[in-house]
Amino acid sequence: MFKNYFKTAWRNIKKNKVFFALNFIGLYISVVVCLLIGLIILHETSFDKSTNNNLSIYRIVKSNIISTGKTYGPVTPYPLATALRVAMPGEKLISQIHFQKDDVISFDNKKFKEQNIVFADSVFPKLFSLTVQQGSIQRTLAEPGFTILTETTAHKYFGNENAIGKRIKIANLVDLQVAAVIADAPANSHLPYNMLISYASLKPEFIGGFPLDQWGLNSAGFTYIALSNQNKIQQVQTALASIANEHLNNKNDGTKTIFNLQPLPDIHYNQLYAGSNPSYTISYSYLYLIGAIGLFLILAACINYTNLSTALAIKKSKEVGVRKTMGATRNHLIKQFLSETFLLTAFVFIAAALSVGLFLPPLNNFLDKNIPVNWLHVNRAFLLIALWISVSLLSGLYPAFVLSNFNPITALKNKTVTPKASVITLRRGLVIFQFLTAQILTISAIVVAKQMNFIQSQPLGFSKNNVVDISLPENKPEQLKLLNDKLSNIPGVSSVSLSLGAPVTDNNASTSFNRKEKYTSEKIDVEVKAADKNYLKTYGLQLTAGRWFDENDERNVDNSIPDSLKRYAFVLNQTALKALGFSSAQDALGKYVTFGMNDISAPVIGVVKDYNTSSLHNTVKPVLMVEFPFFYYNAGIKLTGGYSASTLSAIEKAWTSVYPQQLFESSFLDEHIGSLYKNEKRTQQLFNLFTFLSIVINVLGLVGLLSFMIEQKTKEIGIRKVLGASVKDISFILSKDFLRLIVIAFFIAAPVAWLLMNKWLQDFAYRTAISWWVFAVAVLAALVITCIAVGFQTIKAALANPVKSLRSE
Repeated sequence: MFKNYFKTAWRNIKKNKVFFALNFIGLYISVVVCLLIGLIILHETSFDKSTNNNLSIYRIVKSNIISTGKTYGPVTPYPLATALRVAMPGEKLISQIHFQKDDVISFDNKKFKEQNIVFADSVFPKLFSLTVQQGSIQRTLAEPGFTILTETTAHKYFGNENAIGKRIKIANLVDLQVAAVIADAPANSHLPYNMLISYASLKPEFIGGFPLDQWGLNSAGFTYIALSNQNKIQQVQTALASIANEHLNNKNDGTKTIFNLQPLPDIHYNQLYAGSNPSYTISYSYLYLIGAIGLFLILAACINYTNLSTALAIKKSKEVGVRKTMGATRNHLIKQFLSETFLLTAFVFIAAALSVGLFLPPLNNFLDKNIPVNWLHVNRAFLLIALWISVSLLSGLYPAFVLSNFNPITALKNKTVTPKASVITLRRGLVIFQFLTAQILTISAIVVAKQMNFIQSQPLGFSKNNVVDISLPENKPEQLKLLNDKLSNIPGVSSVSLSLGAPVTDNNASTSFNRKEKYTSEKIDVEVKAADKNYLKTYGLQLTAGRWFDENDERNVDNSIPDSLKRYAFVLNQTALKALGFSSAQDALGKYVTFGMNDISAPVIGVVKDYNTSSLHNTVKPVLMVEFPFFYYNAGIKLTGGYSASTLSAIEKAWTSVYPQQLFESSFLDEHIGSLYKNEKRTQQLFNLFTFLSIVINVLGLVGLLSFMIEQKTKEIGIRKVLGASVKDISFILSKDFLRLIVIAFFIAAPVAWLLMNKWLQDFAYRTAISWWVFAVAVLAALVITCIAVGFQTIKAALANPVKSLRSE
């Protein structure tokens, strides 16, 4: 019986090729997008799910309570692991690591810029599984001078040679011997690594020269603990509280540090501690959003199938009449029509499953992810079959029930029964749903584009154009002077500034500060910019009061002067001024301020206009600028004639002559600032893509529904033409229902889209307004696209010869 059903279904598909093509295209697009979205969600929800030896692993995180609020971060002081081992001698699985984002690896006159370097102790392999390919990791991480390479890194360095025993050097500081090669780090881990180095090899130079035993230092240290019994959590929390009180909360300065345990699977989703994570974090709301979009696209395609199937009612009415006359029951007909649906959707799902692998590499490249290309295995095959059955039933049940309900006598006369009011209401509701999703996506896409334009045009408080930043691997005074002189003499270079980093940079330093007389009792967070006398000119900061650093200030902090005799000076931004309670810029000049780096006190000599030090997601923070040569790890170069190839080549040549053993790196400030919004740019492109696909599917649905209406109203159109109706009148009659449905959908979509995008904009401290014209453009676009989509068919129907439509009467 079922064989006969599918044979008949195959004949019907071949007979109605246009019907098959329209449905195939709509369903294929939605299924492929849905599968890709599903793979993204499965990948994102798989992070840190597998742990070593079924242990419960936690990362220790901290929160700081200060006078202005509460801050959160995953970075902990380097002595924390040792202190916790002393406090809990029974807990052996406590690990301390240092995450080095990138550094230069050199050997045999070769240099590589390596990413994701982890200095790990001997406990690390007990918490995170390492699959050894070559060599041995026994005691490798317990002794200085050893490193473990991942398989990809070893092949990059040594090709097919045996890497074991090879010697390399990191940052021109530490000699290392390769002890083992391990499998690459999992793509779904919060802690990516290309190289593991014994923690005993970590030197103060990797963190700016500061001693590793300082409790007040927070650089890139992370602490982990594994518990075999979750009942011990409270004991660990008590020990951490005692450690914090002993080493950090003993100064009575109005601040308090609290350590907490963060479960490993929570790291990838928790936005509170996202700031300094080694890898990216993602919010559940984003996953819910793209999941909803995938579901909407699938539903829209199913609605299209329903509408196109009912549009074929007249063509199938005789088939239904004959089958019923020959003794077929309604149940038999439902199975017949459902088999046709299942066959068509089977073609769609087979094509989608085979082609998804082709879309994954560009998707990974676009989203910067590592979703496995070989995605189809047993569990996912079952999910795919479940989705196929669901889509088939959603698409085919309604048409099967409608078509199988035809009266055989009426059907054999080539007439269809006028649909009931409930059926018409349902069909209109489905179309409204399609218009609704399309307009929500359209409004969202416009708002995202508007916000991106706002970001690009928003003044940042400094000049970002024609500025090149180059990193300095060492900052010895003689090297800095030599490099400064060489760069300043290059034609095309306007000015050179030595600093910790540009106004917006990855090199950030922060501490606490306050007026000198208040510092011991109350501390306020402040961002520190170590900058020389040319910083103001190079980056175009705007001085509002006082003066900038000059040569006298530079001489007063020269490295030849003992620290106790150095005389510093501070320049503040306007926000720092307000945080300290000064009534005006003039009021602050000459007043002494103390900040947390060695508790240095110095007078305020100038005030600059506020400028952004991070993306526009964040408000302007208090900033203190000081001449601090110890922190000069960046050279900012202002160019006079744009980015000339000859000038850039001369800059590299000058840098290489000073640092011949290092790898030259440069970045353009405007490009770096643009990279801060790469996620928003991806969001914009995704919304544009989803909006386009939704419109394509909606247009297919409009064609299907209009075909149904024209089939139903063929004789009505003929009678109206005989009675004198014009092409314009008939086109309006056929189109007005769609236009009415668009307006209804808009009044539902507008508030929903406003709520969604208003929430999205809350992530930006500086954001655009959702203007009225955004909604006007969205509804106008929907009306125009609908008129274009239905225009051809309505005009064709209006121009049809009425004699042909009435001759059967």
